[in-house]
Order: sequence, then structure tokens, then C-alpha cells
Amino acid sequence: MSAVARSPLLVLLTLLVPLLAPAAPARKAPRFPERQADAARVERVLQALSVREKVGQLLLAYPQVGKETPVEVGGVLFVGTTLRKLDAARERIRSARERARVPPFFAVDIEGGNFNRLQRHPALQKLPGAQELAALEDGEVEAWGARVGAAMRDVGLNMNLAPVFDVAARGHMFRNGRAFSGDAARVRQKATAFARGLARAGVAPIGKHFPGYGDLDADSDHVRALADWTQERVRQEAAVFRAADTVLGGVMMSNIVYTAYGPAPAILEPSLVALAHEGGGLAVTDDVAIAALAEHLGSTREEVVRRAFLAGNDLILTTEPPDWSGGLDYFGILVPLVQSNPKYLEQLDAAVRRVLRLKDRLGLLEGWTG
Repeated sequence: MSAVARSPLLVLLTLLVPLLAPAAPARKAPRFPERQADAARVERVLQALSVREKVGQLLLAYPQVGKETPVEVGGVLFVGTTLRKLDAARERIRSARERARVPPFFAVDIEGGNFNRLQRHPALQKLPGAQELAALEDGEVEAWGARVGAAMRDVGLNMNLAPVFDVAARGHMFRNGRAFSGDAARVRQKATAFARGLARAGVAPIGKHFPGYGDLDADSDHVRALADWTQERVRQEAAVFRAADTVLGGVMMSNIVYTAYGPAPAILEPSLVALAHEGGGLAVTDDVAIAALAEHLGSTREEVVRRAFLAGNDLILTTEPPDWSGGLDYFGILVPLVQSNPKYLEQLDAAVRRVLRLKDRLGLLEGWTG
């Protein structure tokens, strides 16, 4: 060793420099959408669930009532005036989270303008509508998405059934102000920016209404809406969603009948649900509690629920509480169905696995012990 290397001064400096150097900033754990699911944890949760519990993961509904009642649904839906009192909503979410074996999604639809269920939140009282957002720069649209996401997280919500990717220059979606534009490129750009902002805030966006409502005049909540489009046109409408695949948690299927794919609404057509899955996210039904669905199918409401599962959907959305005395027994419908055929049990596992993957990407399964 040289004389220089043995210098006491040099030794002292060697010890002090690391102490004086600025500490490297702590790296934050990735959040949705960058966060990837832990496949081993997802599988561990899946294998720990009973058939009934797996079926529960498919349901996006009101929470079951009662302070001591277990919350079995995979997602808790907030509609109507359920978010009018923010402190009460926070408590409701806290209670539901504590009563659930698997942490639920807490979902709402906040699109903008008149479609804003968090109007009481001070950060969102001036949230622009879709057509106003379409006139803004992408960065401003993304900032509004992040603002919505932050307000949702403040209340405890983690899934937004928005934005709308429907391309409409006229018709039902244009008149009610829910469509960004009639120009596909602009819709793709602005809806993706809004979704990116939501995702940046740690909220899973669900784009709708897949594969596209277009400029149809009919309101599928009340009548049998038909899109007499070619398969090529359907795929063109669906392509608008594809730009946002990396930031979307999934898509909401429409209740429209695309005649080129069959006589049933998109939520019940396996080929269209499979098209939705090409984006890598969840396929979520529109409301299966709509009476018009069964009426126009000439079927029962129970059969609509069965077909929604058989079509391959991952979340079955219903505005009826699963334990409401006048509603359907969703567990009573789906549990016997999946137990009747090993193929259906495999399909159930595949759907629940996709649900759990998204939950893990949101950080909901972190530290899960069952």
C-alpha cells in the first residue's frame, strides 16, 4: 500500500464523504397502472375461496345490508344519491371493507358535467362535461382525470365506470352530452387522457360502452337498441378503446344488439366479450337488472344472469342488492350453474383470476391473509 493511501486525512475524508452526500430519494412502490399483479398471491387467494365466494367476486352490486352482515360481493356499487353525504359514504366504505374477506372494488360512474356522483366533493363541483373536456388540451383533460381520481380516493372509491369511448356526433350519447366527440381520433385522445389521469391517481378506469354506442338514437336502458353494423364497423368502433388498454382496468359491455354478431345484446354475446378481453382487462356488464333485457329476449331475468356469466363476463353489474327481498338471488342462480359442469368451474376460476389480478394491481390484496 502506498504512503498516500495510508494518510490519516484521506482515511477521514473517505469516512465523511458518504455521510455528507445527499441521500438518494426513496423510490415509491409502483401504483396502478404500472404495478403488476403478483401471480403467486393471486393464485393463493383464488385457491382459498369456496365456490360461493368465487361467485361473489363476479358481482358488482350494492353492499349487503346490516352492520354485521359479511360483504360477499366482489365490488360495491354506488349509484343514485348514495354519495350525497361524503362522511356517511366514507363510513359505509370502511364498514364494507372490514366485513369483506376479499377487499372489494368500490365503484361509481363519474364522467363529468351532469354525470358526476361526487358533486358534493369540493374538488369536483366544477367538473366539465365530456364535450367541454374535448375542447381542452390533453394535459388539462388528464389533470381533470387525476382530480377525479384523487377525490374518489379521498372518499374510499377505487373504480370509475368511465370514461365514455363512444363516438357520437348525434344520437342518444351526443344529446345527453356523454360522448366526447363524433371524431374517433378525438374521442380516442381525450378519453384516454382522462383515463390516464384516473389511473395516475390509483383508480381503475372502466371504459364504456364496448364495443361502441355510436350515434344510435335508442336508449338501451328502456328499449331494444339495434346496431345494424357490419363486423368491420363494430371492430372500428372497438378500436377506439384499444389506445387506452394500458391504463384501463377493463371495459363495460353495452346492452346494444350488434346484429352482425347475433340477436342478443353485447353483454350476452361470447364473441363480443372475447373481443373485449383482447384488451387485457375485465369485461364488465352493463346493468343486468334492466327489465327491458329480459322482455326483449323473451326470457326470464334469471336467464339473463346465467347468460351473462356463460358469455364470459368477469363482473356482473346489478343495481339490485343481492339480498334485497324483491330482487334476484344471484348466488342461488350462479352457484348451481357453475357446479353443474366442470367446464363452468374452470370458466369461473378464469374470471375470478382476472378480477383478483386487477385488485392486486390496485394494491387491494397486499398483506392478504384470508
